[in-house]
Amino acid sequence: MQFGKQFLRVRVQKFLEALVKIKLRRINPKIIGVTGSFGKTSTKQAIYEVLKSRWRVSQSKKSLNTEIGLLLAVLEQPSGFSSPLRWGRILFSACFNAFFGRKYDFLVLEYGADKPGDIQHLIAVVKPNVAVITHVSRVHQAEGQFKSEKDVFEEKAKLTECLDKSGVAILNMDDKLIGTLNGKLAAKTFGFSGAGNTKADIFANNLSHEKNGIAAEIHIGDAAVAANFPIAGTFHINLFLPALMVGILNGISLEDGIEALQSFNLPPSRMSLIEGKNGSTLIDSSYNASPETVKQAINLLKEFPGKRKIAVLGNMNELGNYSEAAHKDVGQSIGSWLDLLITVGESAKSIADSALKNGLPKSKIKALIDPQAAAQLLETEIKEGDIILFKGSQNKVRLERAVKKIMAHPENAKELLCRQEPEWEEII
Repeated sequence: MQFGKQFLRVRVQKFLEALVKIKLRRINPKIIGVTGSFGKTSTKQAIYEVLKSRWRVSQSKKSLNTEIGLLLAVLEQPSGFSSPLRWGRILFSACFNAFFGRKYDFLVLEYGADKPGDIQHLIAVVKPNVAVITHVSRVHQAEGQFKSEKDVFEEKAKLTECLDKSGVAILNMDDKLIGTLNGKLAAKTFGFSGAGNTKADIFANNLSHEKNGIAAEIHIGDAAVAANFPIAGTFHINLFLPALMVGILNGISLEDGIEALQSFNLPPSRMSLIEGKNGSTLIDSSYNASPETVKQAINLLKEFPGKRKIAVLGNMNELGNYSEAAHKDVGQSIGSWLDLLITVGESAKSIADSALKNGLPKSKIKALIDPQAAAQLLETEIKEGDIILFKGSQNKVRLERAVKKIMAHPENAKELLCRQEPEWEEII
């Protein structure tokens, strides 16, 4: 039975690959590829917002970035999950799209990698003209995945190695590993304020939190432009800088690119601000979690204005032997300023233990096993003016289920939260 499913999967994949090649030959778009340990989907969305202000553009929907997901993205199809009927419809629609689908100038795609060889497989089918690398961190460390942060970097770097002479890499110079690629290939660089003594090609400084988002001064060449972006968290500037650079490389001025980003919205459950019950505010980042992104989220919670600060932190998955140390490290980043820490899942207990050792009173810590228990506790705790952060991995965590229980308008969950399709309901 398992062999039959695998055989069918391979045949479907080969069929989709053939359709992708047909479509790309027919419309010949310029392909912008985005990879990184985190920030891929949001960066892709920012690039899309800038480019569509002048050009015809298509982008991968949601986070379709795997060996089959990328093919579906090019063919503008959703995932069929495990439904044979749905896959039949998708394959039929994919055929039509390959031969008769709309034409566009740019295609913005995510390239994901859970293990060595993933990027190489993707670029063998869909090779980008521009490669953007957002961040590299120690993720996907379980058995059969990567052994170190350096291994993750080497896999992500393959997206730049496939570029032809006219291709351009866009590199985050605030990331030490990614910065080593600069000078080895045709590249443009971005960062908060440059790297070392050399400024990035496009960089931001004078960052600050504003009432409706963040403010920054964007520099490129001799130009400096004051900008505001409608999104919380100054670290998000590294979504906008590569998007602005892609725009500049394709005839869109810095000012026009900034204007285009005024309509930018983060994808669901990536640091989204949602109205909660009893006059609370929810910072929903339940889509996924890694050590670096969790610490970024905690820093945002600390800086965010509110009467009380509550953090709901779930397991960080796929960290292998690094898991316990990573969870403890997150706990050490939590200080006495936090009013309530709720952990969800077995691994996340290490966050609670570490926070306790770091000085957070035991009375402010609750270690729970599932999101339903977290929601029940919060419903008795929430007060007006509370700021509640949700951050955790996907499998066996699913903190969006807790968010749905305490958001003021759960009828909007399908629009605002991740993993709301019917197929996800029975998945743990």
